[in-house]
Amino acid sequence: MRFPSLVSGEFVKRINRFVCVVRIKDKEHFAYLRNTGRLSELLKEGTCVYLKEKDKGKYSYELLLAEGEKGILVCLDSQIAPKLYAEGLPAGELVYEPKVVGGKLDLLVGKELIEVKSVNLVRDGIALFPDAPTQRGSRHIDLLIKAYPKYTPKMVFVIQREDAYAFSPNREMDPIFANKLKVFKSLGHRVVAYNCKVSLEEIKLKEEVEVLWR
Repeated sequence: MRFPSLVSGEFVKRINRFVCVVRIKDKEHFAYLRNTGRLSELLKEGTCVYLKEKDKGKYSYELLLAEGEKGILVCLDSQIAPKLYAEGLPAGELVYEPKVVGGKLDLLVGKELIEVKSVNLVRDGIALFPDAPTQRGSRHIDLLIKAYPKYTPKMVFVIQREDAYAFSPNREMDPIFANKLKVFKSLGHRVVAYNCKVSLEEIKLKEEVEVLWR
């Protein structure tokens, strides 16, 4: 997935879940952020960030990338994850945001019902989700379980950075989500995770990584 031309800046502070302040060429601007996670280990004052300019909407910029430790680029747009995973799926069978079993999930490919989660937090090479408690994430697991056997459920975690060799549910942050995901796995349903190669020009899936159960 290609990015538009990006503008570099510095992160200043977060106003709320969707709005932050950035500094571009010594001038402060409000920027939109498509991510409800805490991102506290990434978005610190002075962090180098990359933004795309917006033609429409309330804000002139949207924060897309942040520079992590050792210069690693992290894509913060959580809405990219389902589209990124879908790039490798057969387009003719693909349905976005199917409404099934009393709710809405990310993807439907034939009979395979897929929920895709965006992951940004990495500690010691292990990607962790969520980085904030997520009732919505737990509800999605419940919907997937209810969809069986009419559909084949699958959970996908897209780690939007390159420096993770494994993924694990973040039990310390949200034990309810971690337990539900473990039950989902114990029922025989698939849980997979991929890291990504991220540059200033594009983001793409790199390779599948191991899922660790703690």
